[in-house]
Amino acid sequence: MFSSMKTIVFWLFILLCLVMLWAIVSRNAGIGKDTEISYSDLYDKVQTGQVLDATIQGNELKGHLKVSPKDEFHTTLPPTFDELSKAMLAAKVNFTIKPEQSNVLLPLLINVGPFVLVLMALLLVAPFWVIFKKAGFQPILSVLMMVPFVNLILLYIFAFREWKSAPAHESHAR
Repeated sequence: MFSSMKTIVFWLFILLCLVMLWAIVSRNAGIGKDTEISYSDLYDKVQTGQVLDATIQGNELKGHLKVSPKDEFHTTLPPTFDELSKAMLAAKVNFTIKPEQSNVLLPLLINVGPFVLVLMALLLVAPFWVIFKKAGFQPILSVLMMVPFVNLILLYIFAFREWKSAPAHESHAR
């Protein structure tokens, strides 16, 4: 009976974590409106004076329209966009050109990432496996210690729950 209750609590906990994750992801998806428009539509909007401002970085252009300054739009630029730059200057659009950012960390993460995960698993899961086993809990739960927030909740559950600990070793000092 106690084992089935632990299983039910475990799956309810997993379900709660998934619901919380879904809520966070869906909330962040609705922040700010970012509309993609085509290059030709952007050019037409610049010529008709509808564009408020723009920032060009690499081949990406992001900006705001005069009718909805809180909503951002973006478009992908062709290799040369001299005509658009001239049109923006003529329409008195406030625009800046930033240098393209290079992502130095991405190749490092791709090459080193799997090794970091294995190292993390060994450094984090192995000691908790032994602790959970000694405390009388299922050692497989130590894998959950790699999940953010879940690990904190597990620590509190195990800290304040009664342990089925083994008897202490007696020293035979004579």
